[in-house]
This record gives sequence, structure tokens and C-alpha cells, in this order.
Amino acid sequence: MFRNERTDNPWPTLAFIGVLVVTLLFPGAIRSSANGLSQTDDLQPGVPGVAVTAADSVPPPALQSRAAVGPYSVRLPLISLNYPLPPLSRRLGYGLVVDSFSQYPEAASLRAGWYVNWNVQQTPQRPNGMEFVQMVRLHQNLTPVPHNPPFLCDSSDAWDRSKCPYATPASYTFRPSADVITQAADANPGSLWLIGNEMDRRDWPIYDASGTVVIGTGRQDEMLPELYATAYRDLYTLIKGADPTARLAIGGVIQATPFRLDYLTEVWNAYQQQFGTSMPVDVWNVHNFILQEKLCCHGASIPPGNTAQTGTVYADADHVNMTIFAQQIRDFRAWMKAKGQQDKPLIVSEYGVLYSHVPAFNTAPAVQDFMIQTFDYFLNTKDCNLGYAADQCRLVQRWNWYSFNDSSFNTFGKLFDPLTFQITSTGARFREYSLKNLDALGQ
Repeated sequence: MFRNERTDNPWPTLAFIGVLVVTLLFPGAIRSSANGLSQTDDLQPGVPGVAVTAADSVPPPALQSRAAVGPYSVRLPLISLNYPLPPLSRRLGYGLVVDSFSQYPEAASLRAGWYVNWNVQQTPQRPNGMEFVQMVRLHQNLTPVPHNPPFLCDSSDAWDRSKCPYATPASYTFRPSADVITQAADANPGSLWLIGNEMDRRDWPIYDASGTVVIGTGRQDEMLPELYATAYRDLYTLIKGADPTARLAIGGVIQATPFRLDYLTEVWNAYQQQFGTSMPVDVWNVHNFILQEKLCCHGASIPPGNTAQTGTVYADADHVNMTIFAQQIRDFRAWMKAKGQQDKPLIVSEYGVLYSHVPAFNTAPAVQDFMIQTFDYFLNTKDCNLGYAADQCRLVQRWNWYSFNDSSFNTFGKLFDPLTFQITSTGARFREYSLKNLDALGQ
């Protein structure tokens, strides 16, 4: 569906006729090489910037066309239907909550440059040739406290550390398997790999409709900072061993508040202590939500290993506050600079509007205006005291809107409707911005 092919295109026929007419009227205009190809062998339609040799371009004998005109013998060049890929907004991306675009025929019209689906794939779909960013998932292992009946540390009790504490000695699991990861790395050289997702998010209880009975556990990739340092080293070594050109990034913490930056400092220091060297990060990564930090309640909770009950307590009404949004990015860049990492790219791999319980956010303009403001901020904000010099001192190099098609949170946040598979008004605003700013976003 997303291959750049058209079977109803009249241009190959017209090109054939044009070449034939030129040949009849101006026979000297066609220069034929020994293998019958015109001298354009350094161009390969559909693969911009890739040089090919004449031998690579020679069509099979059955496809070579010949025409005898008087004393001249002319071989017409093969007309390819493999058109160049369209320009993309390479800075701009989104999070896809399914594994396939097959039910979303308009996805390619967004011209986005990259996406994540919180997974590893060996043969990811790439509408318009967009980049797929790999993600390895992690979690610290738990062990049940002896009890009759046994605590369910793989389901409803997993969030409760009084019932399901961390295993001793500390250990972790990751998915998919090492074999699948190395196969994907080998098949997709040069890919960007995110190691984990919100390791700073504690598991949380899921309640029934009454709000009183726990029926399950929600989770991201909860892990103590010192164990994450170990896991990062293990997976860095695994992936780089399969593909030395792979680029590695940390998993994104939820937001750049003091507690989250403290978590990353503990990771950074633990890596140095365990391995005697600085943590090798090719690309830095953060999420940029604005959520309250309370152990008891909705929001971002408190990072594992931190014994506080509250951290930064944003009002729910500040969920789309651009002043806070911008300050968190600056604070993360300042943290990078303090660690000697200013000369590295920074991506925001997830952010958006989650809250729907605040009435002011339940309109399309409220969500969409915030989205466009963040796009403008990322694209235009530069500061050579903090930013990435190789990118004109921009603070952020790439960003990823949440989400492409998730209806679990604010209904106006999704770009496509997962029931009708049609583009939403938010998706239309995303596309309008992408197409309007292709030159700047495509750098």
C-alpha cells in the first residue's frame, strides 16, 4: 500500500514516445554505451543520493528495447516505476499504538519523518520511507512475599511492593529476546534504539468500575537507577555487537522535574561506578509531559528508589502550560551540559495532552493549539549556551506527538480515529503544519 508505485501513470508511455521522436529527428542526440544504457548511471530513481554502476542498472535482455532507424541502432533506456520518495518532515514524529498502518491509508499524507510503537521489529513498515525507532522494554524482577494464597506478582498484586518487592539480588528482564534484538539490529543498520520507556514510573493499581477493587496492574519499565545502568550496558553491548552503526538512547523519563533529573544523575553515577567510564549515549531522550508527582494519586508518581511522598506538584490546569513545557526542556539541556553532553542530539520521544478530566482541555482547539505551539517551540528555539551546535543551537532535534491513534486519553489528542481509521481534525492540523514547514522540518 505504501510502496511508491503507480500502475496508471501515463509518463512512462509518454517518455517512450518522446525518446523515439527525438531519435528519429535527431539521431545523434542519443549516446549509447556498450551495454545500451544512456550515460545516467549515477542516478537511481527512488534512492536519492545513492550511486549505482552501469552493471547494476542493466535490465535483463528480455526488457531491453531496440529500434532500427536507417543506419542507426538505438537502445531505449528502461523506464522505472520506482519514483523518488517524497520529502519528509524528519524532525516530526508520532507514537503508533498498533503494529501496522494497513488500516490507515492516509498515514503517509502526514509526511512525518519517524515513529515509535514501543517495540522492536525486524521488518517495520515505513510509509514514505519514514524512520522506525526501535525500543527494548525492561522491568526489574519482583518476588512475592510468602503468603497463602500466594500474592500475584504477575498481575493484580504486582504494583504493591509490600507484597511484591524487588527480587534479591537485583535482576531484570527485557523483551523481546536477545536473538530477536540482534536480528532486528542486523536487518536495520544505523537504527536508533531506545533502551526502556519511563523507567522512572512505578507500577500502579488498576481498579474496577467502582474504584475500590484492584483488578490489575499498570506498568511501564520500573527499575531502580543503579540497575538501569547495568541493563543499559548489557543492551548497549548486545546491540552494538550486532550493528556497530546503531545509535543508542536512554529510555525517556516522564518529565524533566528535579526528582526525574535526580533519577538520571543516579543512573549516570552508577554507570561510572560500575564500569569505570562515562555512560555511552549517542542520543539523549526525554518525555515532556506536565503531571503532578504524588505517590498516592494520578500523574507521574515518584521515581523508584525515592522515598518521598510528593515531588513537583503541578496543578492539573497546567497540563498544557507552555511556560512549564519550555522550562522542562531547558532544565534537561542544562542537565546534559553539566554532564558534558551538550554536543549530543536531544529528542522528545513522547508528549501530548492526556488529561480529559479538565473541561477546558476537552475541545479540539485547546489540544491542537497546544500541539502547534510545541511544534513552533521545538523548531524555532535556539540557545548556543545550551543547545546542539550542529543543529544551529536548537534545544531539541526531533519530537514525537502522542499519539497517532490512541483513544485511551484525551479524545482530541489522536491523529487518526482507531474505529473509523479516518484522519481527525487534529491529524489534519498536524499534516497542515508538516506540509507547510517541510523545508525546515526536513533538515
